[in-house]
Amino acid sequence: MKLTKRAIEGLQANGTRYEVRDDDLKGFVVRVGISGERSFYFVYRAGKGRAAPLKRLRLGTFPTMTVEQGREIAKQKAAQVALGEDPAEQVKEGKTAPNVHEALELFLEQHGAKLKPNTLRTYRQIANDHAIPAIGRLKVTAIVHKHIAAIHHAMREKPYQANRCAAMLSKFFGWCEKNGYRDRGSNPVAGLEKYEEQKRKAFMGREELEALGNAFRVMETQGYTDPETGKVTTFDPTIAAALKVMLFTGARCMEILTLKWAYIDHDRGIANLPDSKTGAKALHLPPPALAVLASLPRINEYCFPGRRGTGHIVNVKDTWRRLLDTARLTGWRIHDLRHAYASYAACSGKSLPVIGAILGHTQAATTARYAHLADNPVALAAAETAAQIQKDFSGGKVLPFKKAE
Repeated sequence: MKLTKRAIEGLQANGTRYEVRDDDLKGFVVRVGISGERSFYFVYRAGKGRAAPLKRLRLGTFPTMTVEQGREIAKQKAAQVALGEDPAEQVKEGKTAPNVHEALELFLEQHGAKLKPNTLRTYRQIANDHAIPAIGRLKVTAIVHKHIAAIHHAMREKPYQANRCAAMLSKFFGWCEKNGYRDRGSNPVAGLEKYEEQKRKAFMGREELEALGNAFRVMETQGYTDPETGKVTTFDPTIAAALKVMLFTGARCMEILTLKWAYIDHDRGIANLPDSKTGAKALHLPPPALAVLASLPRINEYCFPGRRGTGHIVNVKDTWRRLLDTARLTGWRIHDLRHAYASYAACSGKSLPVIGAILGHTQAATTARYAHLADNPVALAAAETAAQIQKDFSGGKVLPFKKAE
């Protein structure tokens, strides 16, 4: 197809990475990643004939880079190839001193293959929102500690994000050293003092879950009416089911959204996840969660398929925001459903090792924030916790709605 802004915006994630070539310019392609991100590439053969190696040079990310900008850069690279040059090799070997923007693109291309999709997505966002605007035009060799400190300071109102940005840049400059773009031992992030991060201490309790459960019932029967436009949005039943399974299992959002039917062992009440934030794990599926899954139609390999029947659901944040609006709750994140599960387990006397086993924590310190000890089997603890959550979520008192202040 001819690559245009509208055509690229219409390309959807389908669970696998794929490329679409431009009809007008040979070698100019857009790659759609597993999670839906779109990037421009220049594909060419480094040499004459079909025996020459096929190479891909990443040009930039859409829509940060426009179609016109990507096509113009691809034309320049095509001219280099016509002259017998190898653009990708030039960047790799440092024959042309790369600036931070160029090196970051190469870093994300090469190192990104080793990262989980969520981590890679976070790295790209940090690069596009903070690193490239601040130091993108500077040569990699010109970056010193003060540049990193300035970026970190500019993000001081968001200490968690600031520290994640510093960690990504440290990884990036370490990669630069290994690939010969900087001298060994010259990482400019070294010595940076990180901001103190305050872990969330407030967890969803009975009143919040009752309000959230009431909001579910309201949206399932009436939909959501935007207070500004008056437009009514129906409650997507697949997203509703996904949120309920998160609540009944304490699983991470992407563990549920990417859950496949093949992972589920109904007899044992678990899902064997081949990968997660902490690697392969067995996710316990208590009866309430299994009941939700049993009510779902099997459209494709995923338990929670995308709206077009391909891939899996990607965005649930808009629905979550509408749920909070309906429940008159503010400040809560989807990840707080996981914290709510853990806090319910802790308050009912489950031991920290059991809670950690249910949630798949690899470090005891991660679970320590929930307190209260008891000694119960993991599967029983998972079932009891989900049953109590279901009771409060489904049959609790209805709180009067109050306008958010």
